[in-house]
Amino acid sequence: MRFFIIFFFFTNSVVADQGINIFCINMKNLLKKDPEISKFKFDVTTFQYFDPKKNSFIEIPNKNLIIKKNSFAARFNNYDLIFEVNEFEGRSPLMSMSKYDYKNNKFLDDYFCDVKTSNIN
Repeated sequence: MRFFIIFFFFTNSVVADQGINIFCINMKNLLKKDPEISKFKFDVTTFQYFDPKKNSFIEIPNKNLIIKKNSFAARFNNYDLIFEVNEFEGRSPLMSMSKYDYKNNKFLDDYFCDVKTSNIN
C-alpha cells in the first residue's frame, strides 16, 4: 500500500507538459548595445506574447493560430506575426519571425529568434 501511495504522488509531481519560450530580436537592431527583445510562449493550448504596455503576457488560444508544417502565425489587427523554422543541411534548425502587413501585402520587419524548451505548470 505504501508503494502505491508513494508511486501516485511521485508520478503526479514529476510529469509536466513542455512548451517553448521564444525570444526574438529585430534584425535591424542586431548590433545595438541594448536591443529590444520580443518575448513569446507557445504550448499545447496557447500562444502568448509579452505586452510591454501592460507588463504581462497576453494569451491567444492555439485554435486562433494558423499552423502549418514548419510555421505558425498569429493574426493581430494590422499584421501577422509569422514564426518559421528554417532547416539547413548540416546545421541546427533556426527560427525566424516576420511581421507581415496583410492589408498592404508587404513584410514590415524580420526577426531572429532563440528558442528554449520549458515546463508548464
